[in-house]
Amino acid sequence: MNVIEIEKPVGVVVAFGGQTAIKLTQFLDDNGIRILGTSAEGIDTAEDREKFDALLERFGIRRPKGRAVLNLAEALDAAETLGYPVLLRPSYVIGGQNMIIAHVPADVEKYMNVILAGGIDNPVLVDKYMMGPELEVDVISDGKDVLIPGIMQHVERAGVHSGDSIAVYPPYNITDKMKQAIIDCSTNLALELGTKGLVNIQYLIYHGELYVIEVNPRASRTIPYISKVTGVPMVDIASRVMIGESLADMGYGTGLYKTPPYFTVKAPVFSFEKLSDVNSSLGPEMKSTGEVLGIGKTLTEALYKGLTAAGFKLAAPFGGNEVGILLSVVDYDQYEVVTLAKKLDDLGMKLYATPDTAESISSLGIDVTVVNSIAPGGDVFQLMEAGKLNYIVYTGALYDSTIEEFITMQRRAIQLSISCLTSLDTANAMADIISSRYNLYNTELVNINDMRATRRKLVFHKMSATGNDYIYIDNFDGSITCPESLAVTYCDRHYGIGGDGIVLIEKSSVATAKMRLFNQDGSEGKMGCNALRCVGKFLYDNGYTTHTHITVETASGVKWMKLFVSDGKVTSVTIRMGKASLLAADLPVAIDKETVIDHPVEIGGENYNITCVSVGNPHCVVFAPRVDAVEVEKVGPLFEHSPLFPERVNTEFIRVVNPVTIKMRVWERGNGETLACGTGACAAVVAAVENGFCKKGEDVTVKVKGGDLIVNYTDEGITLTGNADLVYKGELEY
Repeated sequence: MNVIEIEKPVGVVVAFGGQTAIKLTQFLDDNGIRILGTSAEGIDTAEDREKFDALLERFGIRRPKGRAVLNLAEALDAAETLGYPVLLRPSYVIGGQNMIIAHVPADVEKYMNVILAGGIDNPVLVDKYMMGPELEVDVISDGKDVLIPGIMQHVERAGVHSGDSIAVYPPYNITDKMKQAIIDCSTNLALELGTKGLVNIQYLIYHGELYVIEVNPRASRTIPYISKVTGVPMVDIASRVMIGESLADMGYGTGLYKTPPYFTVKAPVFSFEKLSDVNSSLGPEMKSTGEVLGIGKTLTEALYKGLTAAGFKLAAPFGGNEVGILLSVVDYDQYEVVTLAKKLDDLGMKLYATPDTAESISSLGIDVTVVNSIAPGGDVFQLMEAGKLNYIVYTGALYDSTIEEFITMQRRAIQLSISCLTSLDTANAMADIISSRYNLYNTELVNINDMRATRRKLVFHKMSATGNDYIYIDNFDGSITCPESLAVTYCDRHYGIGGDGIVLIEKSSVATAKMRLFNQDGSEGKMGCNALRCVGKFLYDNGYTTHTHITVETASGVKWMKLFVSDGKVTSVTIRMGKASLLAADLPVAIDKETVIDHPVEIGGENYNITCVSVGNPHCVVFAPRVDAVEVEKVGPLFEHSPLFPERVNTEFIRVVNPVTIKMRVWERGNGETLACGTGACAAVVAAVENGFCKKGEDVTVKVKGGDLIVNYTDEGITLTGNADLVYKGELEY
């Protein structure tokens, strides 16, 4: 008031001060200070339970049933009438302070005794707790028009404070009908409250119906987030509205703003590593101390970026890594934990669980190791100290006597960089992120100041050479900046186009064109003979060259090709591969020999004789009496990630049928077992010659699952001949 008396302002803005400023509104109004924007009366209507219920009643808008109570007896009666579980909270609260979800009468008694001991000026609100998807919108209204920049959906269901939830924009699984219901409801509420500026509205969906949780007549913490990702400067617009401008005058219409071609995630940041005695279990009371932004073309990419930026440690059970996870959930989560356990088991994680949770998981036929104690020195602590746990999912901390044990366990988990989750929704999102295989090297870097306004369309050719199918994209204009991310998304055979990788065809200063190849996991390959043949076909068939003798630049050098044409289209291609290298240093391989030919090694507890060959990329050839009997999916990753091969290796399992015929199966690094591998076929013939089974200078047919490849190995180099086929041409959006 002293400042106001000196400055004599036109008015005071309370919309940007959070709940503290809202609580000052009545005092300012009583002292004759003009409130800019939404009036004190409108703010009181949103905050006062009875007035707000009357407003909702007029428009037929649902909200969870509830009552305002002043003592323990009223609270117990309200909870019994509404039916457990119920949400208890004081009115006019900040950050969900002093909120709990009560599941039994004892929870109500404990809560009310604490609240009453401190004295209360405003009633305690008892609401029926309804578990369902939670959504929120930030609305700008000028009293006539209502602009909704975006609708956000929380990953965690109602019951976790909005500040601690992962918020996703645009919403990822609500219908157009529900979106329209949210728009209509938000418009009616903003106008009826007399909003001049900002209002934040939180919703939940329960049994297919929309319910209002609360309306905050002020800016929320999502304002900077939604402003950045939509390009709507919400603070500027709201401020201009407060001093009398209209949305129409500023060029903004009414209703929902256009949706950008990205998924964006607001992920909370916590400080539990510094606040070591705090219970980290998420609930109605806010515990986060900040937030970060993740942007991606898919939901899982955005979630990966957001959680990684928030300090979340992601450990993936790929490449022979054992990843362990502890599951311990409260009784009412037992039905849902089996869904999470199935995801984790499918990923190949090692599951540990406390007895009741283990029983639920076992009922689905999933292997799980029982642990009996989370107390210091118990089973869980021993697993953590032994490095066998990467994640802990625990949802029982607030509701039983183990809260101190949980806090101690969580503190130790933080010290050991073990991610500790207290929501099954967050844990399910974590499993989806791991399944997507995104990492720091295959996600798109998005310039927030230059985001695409619409999805970009790309023409692609899906082509196959001896069963190796790649997705070929013309990138002569250099517009594709993150092919790694495209590979992870579109090579998936169930959720994408499907392919062994992505090939970009680009300009070259030293050859007809340049080829860049990216495996399914986004890693870049130095060479791909089967893909190279299809590049030759692409260039000729699409008019980029009229010559049948061309060169293509690859990461392992320039390759010469001869194209065989029939009816104006390329049908097969011969490639000069250059010279193979048998030097151990060229792979590299960690064996102290100049060359590695028929050398005994132990990998995965089994003995093998290996021959190592570099054909632009590293290969390890293993002779097998029966190729079909080899468990390639089990043995291949052991070779790929063996310490013998510091840069990972492709592994060929071959049988020499006769001097001019070889049968082969191949495990490609980054791709797994594929139907064919051109460089692998070359390496197989080199190994067969060096071990005395085949002769130099003769054509050797290498039979793979995808067909036949013809390899000729001489001192001057290797040639490879095989087919090249167009499967189909299409268009994708990203």
